[in-house]
Amino acid sequence: MTARLKQSVSQLAGIYNNRFDKLLLSVDEAIIDAGRKTEAQRLLEDSEQHEARRMLLSVEELANKKRELQATAENAFLFQVEADFHQELVADLEIEFRNTAEIMKTVLKFDSSLGKLLDVLYTEACSISRLVQCLETLPWLETAITKFSLQPKYRRVDSAGSPIVLKTTRSVLSFIGIESLRTLIPVLVAKHINPLKSEFTPDLVKNMWLYTLGSGNIARALAEARGVRPHFGFNLGLMSNIGRSAVVNMYLREFDKQLRAQIIKARKDNNPNQAKALGMLSPSHKYILMLWKRHANKITSNVFKELDCRWLTIATGFEDFSKIRETSISAIEDQNLHPFASLLFSAQGFIQYKMLHGHNLMGKKEAMVYLRNYGITSQDVQTISKINLTGIELNIAGTIEEAPETNE
Repeated sequence: MTARLKQSVSQLAGIYNNRFDKLLLSVDEAIIDAGRKTEAQRLLEDSEQHEARRMLLSVEELANKKRELQATAENAFLFQVEADFHQELVADLEIEFRNTAEIMKTVLKFDSSLGKLLDVLYTEACSISRLVQCLETLPWLETAITKFSLQPKYRRVDSAGSPIVLKTTRSVLSFIGIESLRTLIPVLVAKHINPLKSEFTPDLVKNMWLYTLGSGNIARALAEARGVRPHFGFNLGLMSNIGRSAVVNMYLREFDKQLRAQIIKARKDNNPNQAKALGMLSPSHKYILMLWKRHANKITSNVFKELDCRWLTIATGFEDFSKIRETSISAIEDQNLHPFASLLFSAQGFIQYKMLHGHNLMGKKEAMVYLRNYGITSQDVQTISKINLTGIELNIAGTIEEAPETNE
């Protein structure tokens, strides 16, 4: 492959990766990025109000142009206020991103005991008693497992037809079974990590969950062919968005906190124009995307390193993944990065393609180039086609079923 061709392929990957990041936050924003019109835009163009605008008299058009010039000046001031506000906000956040212990405590709300649980889960000596002991320090996970077991489809009855109530954590874990827990527990951890709902990121909760679960399932499916244990691949994918979730949650929290403080300060300083402009600000996707690119993978690496897993040794994969600077499987091979990093790279590439394609945001020719760039072969496609990308297969009470997991 020539240098020019490599550059063009890398540029294409960059374009679609940027579009995918926008898709995570807002489907409409990705549609606009693709040069198409959103449903809202089409409805506006078809409305009587839009037709009326096109028929304005010349006098009204001149008046509108005058108002537009005035609005442009106001927008310039607002743009500067937003830029100044974010310069300070980003600087503060970048300091917070380095405090891994605080991120785990206040943002992700778990501690290093989770690492011990994940280790126990994949040892031959794993037992219900050991899992119960680990869950004592993770009440949110204990609650999530119990809630899962209470779904109507898992209810059992005794010989008299009365429902059997699982009253203890031990009975819940025994009912689900260790093999199913090895799938369920990492999924519930990933669900716990998923971003918080916000009106400013309308599609993030749903799309990030599809991305996370898809990455885990694909990495597990591709693992053996790449010399990796399947449960390592599964956890690599499921935990790969720790940083993205932490960044967006911290950004939205700090945005609100600092905006209130700056509005109060502007009013105290008798600066009503500044206070008014600040009051018009809202969280910016542009800055979230920038922070994701700069910090998300490094935060994931730091957090998983802090979990200190001795058996689920995938921390090196996240560390090497954070070193990727060029979106190209050949560049990863040239860097001699860990196979875990290469596996995660390919898994994420495939689910990104599937989600973009699902919204008609990537053409067929571009998809072929994109997948090759992520190291996806025709054999990989055949392997992946046999699995449910966004479901989990469990064997509970002797019944094998694919239980879809959503983050409603």
